[in-house]
Amino acid sequence: MRILVLLLFGIGVAIAPQCDRGPKPPSGNPITFVAAGDFGMTSDASATLEMMAKARPDFILALGDLSYSATLPETAWCNYVRSKLGPTLPFELLSGNHDDDFGKEGQIRKFASCLPDKMRSSGNYPAEYYFDLGKLARFIAISPDLTISGEHYYYGESNSHYQWLAKAIDEARAAGIQWVIVAMHKNCLSMGSYYCNIYADLMNLLVSKKVDLVLHGHDHTYQRTKQLALGPACAEIAIDSFNANCIIDDGADNRYRKGKGPVFVIAGTGGGELFDINTKDSEAGYFVRWMGANIEPRKGFVKVVVSPNEISAEFIGSTMTSNFTDSFVITVN
Repeated sequence: MRILVLLLFGIGVAIAPQCDRGPKPPSGNPITFVAAGDFGMTSDASATLEMMAKARPDFILALGDLSYSATLPETAWCNYVRSKLGPTLPFELLSGNHDDDFGKEGQIRKFASCLPDKMRSSGNYPAEYYFDLGKLARFIAISPDLTISGEHYYYGESNSHYQWLAKAIDEARAAGIQWVIVAMHKNCLSMGSYYCNIYADLMNLLVSKKVDLVLHGHDHTYQRTKQLALGPACAEIAIDSFNANCIIDDGADNRYRKGKGPVFVIAGTGGGELFDINTKDSEAGYFVRWMGANIEPRKGFVKVVVSPNEISAEFIGSTMTSNFTDSFVITVN
């Protein structure tokens, strides 16, 4: 235990003694986390952070592009976040392209200095790391197509980053960990503004390993895919095209079965300006639900409850510009 002192925009606030929060002990109980990317320091970002706190999660995954401020120090955004969430809730970071070495609006290492890892992660926080919650779940965070502290993170051609990720997935399976969830900022498949910035090798690794859930920010939209799998008529997920044979479950009933393949979710909805959805995009056939600036626009986040028998996920809106919502489950049986 320790006494924490927060500096909220220059005002010293004494916080009563509290213990740092970390992974819940393995007990078989469900865990709850929330995730979004692309925040800023707007009224919409405040609404998202405040709604996240009301969800009472065990931790938060921030999916990159944090402050969008070229003038304020990173500590100002950290203090802003803590003013909404309190001092102890784990707020696990990923870099976005606005936060890496070439970003002009903050550096991820400096954000991590004031919002440090609280989940006792293994690896290189906040660039490439994972943490386990007992045998229930492994959470793997990576930084494809970003440069952090002079190192470019590319996951392809069986290079060291590709092998690190493959090993983290395989070791989780070998250890009997029930669920594998991967998080990153940039996306591949999308009906929004961006091309596949993470590249095909990484996309196909995640599909071939049948990870359970993949979370992205970057594209300022909400999008959920159908469940994807490789097979005789789908040797790979080809970029910028659609192959119906790569779909193992269309997700129309909002239910998927574990072990068939991953579901990809984009939640770049933390507070930044939303982007349009293109329903005629060549990859549109891979998606079952979507929302953007031109279709039911709403800021918000994904709330995920992970239990031994299922992953249950829900998009929770933090603004009232529309009534958009979404929910789905991935079940063992």
